Amino acid sequence: MDLQADKQVPLALQWTDEVGNPVDAPEGATAVYTVDDPTIINLTDNGDGTATAAAVGTLGTATVHVASGDLAGDLAGDLAIVVVAGLAERITVVAGDPVEVTPDA
Repeated sequence: MDLQADKQVPLALQWTDEVGNPVDAPEGATAVYTVDDPTIINLTDNGDGTATAAAVGTLGTATVHVASGDLAGDLAGDLAIVVVAGLAERITVVAGDPVEVTPDA
């Protein structure tokens, strides 16, 4: 998913069977969220199967990983988050290289 550099997004789990049909969470399932690059995404694992991924301002890609241990076995999933520039909010005046106004004789 794309996420603007000044935004955050809530994350939640959706359990599916092997062909993608939604199913209830396995009995006793717990989940732990991690992120591979905290310089791009600040990840908060809420400890209840949800998390918040917040862009820290640096553009790039970070992968959120979630792993679950339960009675049915170990399950895992990933979400790639591409942090992109936000909307225009400021104007900066940029000066070019100075040039001679009056030619030297």
